[in-house]
Amino acid sequence: MPLSNGLSGPQEAVLFAIWKLRGIGNNGVSEEQLKTEMTNTPAENLPTTLSELQTLGFLEINDGVSGKGISMTPLGLAILRKVEEDRLEEI
Repeated sequence: MPLSNGLSGPQEAVLFAIWKLRGIGNNGVSEEQLKTEMTNTPAENLPTTLSELQTLGFLEINDGVSGKGISMTPLGLAILRKVEEDRLEEI
């Protein structure tokens, strides 16, 4: 179910997990690191959520020698900031 910012709960959780792992710009995180960080989200749903976020332009996913490198784009950082602002307004 989409939240007020247009993201689903799993999409928000993925963005926050990537932020926590510092997967921004050229500093990508692996899918395994992301799965380890997201213990409350089923691992089988992760590829779909990543694909959705990439389609929206919030993530960049690069296939490399050591696996996928997942990082947030500037647009992804902007939406994450908007989510935080919305949460602060609720308080």
